[in-house]
Amino acid sequence: MPADTSKGPPEEFRALYDHVVTCGKCGFCQPACPVFRATGREAYVARGKVALFRNMIEERAELGPEVKEAFANCLLCRACTENCFSAVKTDEVVMSFRHAYAERFGRGFLQRRVFRSLLPRPRLMRALVRSLWAVRRTGLADLARRVGLVGLLNPKLERAMEFRAGTPGPLLATRLAKRRGADSRGRPIVGYWMSCGYNYALPEVGEATVRVLERLGMGVEVLENCCCGLAAHGYGDVEAAAQLARENLRRLGDLDRFAAIVSECGSCSGHLKEYPKILAGDPEWSALAGRLAEKTRSFSEFVMERGGLEVPPGQEGGEAGSEDRIVVTYHDPCHLGRRYQNVVVQPRELLRALPGLELREAAESDSCCGAAGTYGVLHPETSAAIIARKMGFVEATGASVLVTECPACMMQLSFGAKRAGFDITVLNISQVCDRYGA
Repeated sequence: MPADTSKGPPEEFRALYDHVVTCGKCGFCQPACPVFRATGREAYVARGKVALFRNMIEERAELGPEVKEAFANCLLCRACTENCFSAVKTDEVVMSFRHAYAERFGRGFLQRRVFRSLLPRPRLMRALVRSLWAVRRTGLADLARRVGLVGLLNPKLERAMEFRAGTPGPLLATRLAKRRGADSRGRPIVGYWMSCGYNYALPEVGEATVRVLERLGMGVEVLENCCCGLAAHGYGDVEAAAQLARENLRRLGDLDRFAAIVSECGSCSGHLKEYPKILAGDPEWSALAGRLAEKTRSFSEFVMERGGLEVPPGQEGGEAGSEDRIVVTYHDPCHLGRRYQNVVVQPRELLRALPGLELREAAESDSCCGAAGTYGVLHPETSAAIIARKMGFVEATGASVLVTECPACMMQLSFGAKRAGFDITVLNISQVCDRYGA
């Protein structure tokens, strides 16, 4: 698509004008914003972004590269909206800017190819990832990083390599290939949604999830889904996000056979619940999108709806201070917590019920860890400052296990712990259930 070089504010900006003018400029968004806390930049906090956006609508500023960085520096965590008296939806303002900017100035070649050609084709994507991991297993990539060659070529690539140390071995899709069809034997069938993060980087999480679902008495069908589309949506490529949504609905087929679609990735489950909004103008797919949203559950949400895991009487989670208990703490992924899906109580109830565990809450447990998809790679210094603050609160709990329900969070938390130099095991909540549940 050729870049649109026309002047003046896009029409989609004008549609948000009555909303953004409700910003009272009070600054209550500042202490809630992880990016502002790390940088102190007014343009990066909600008040600054909203002011820039309003100026563009009123033609006192232009949509252009000079304001792009302000809107790139957003985690889309919605903490600002939660702290705002006017409930200004800054994430919608940011998304509108990103879409309009890409429409006017064009999208990069790599971004277009990834979102529109690669992600809708899981087999092609898997082949590429296998090749990348194979190169890393030779040791040449890590050698290049150690001698400084990678940092010289691109510091962001060096951060990406640091973000996921080691190689995962066989992809999750390979490990679960023999379980594509559910052996129901009269049991309810759940569709297991395979997150890109677990498939390509943390396959052991998916294996644990399937085991726990089967222990719950479910027949598990491993779905042939492609990427949910959240990444494309976050970059403002709403057309690619809609394309991925339609492709996934086509792949899922008849949804009536499923009791639920379950994902232990809060970002995936949250985005699937947004499909009705993404496909609202598509009469062919909107109804099916609504049915998928109704059936979608996060892992902890689904387990607690089914009554939790069976725990023998007398072996429930321990009292605070019990010496024989393993102390765990929980990090709320942004897309799973109260600002998106409001799945907050369920994971905590699940952890408290598991034998041998003691749950201790960390301060700011629901504050973004700084991963935010690719934000941690593209803005490494800010992301590192954000995770350093969080790891200080985690360390103060004395926990030996840090639990969450998101692959990006898992990798960011592991990176933060390693950088802080303290020993803590980062696990998905499904792994905790697999290890400590009945």
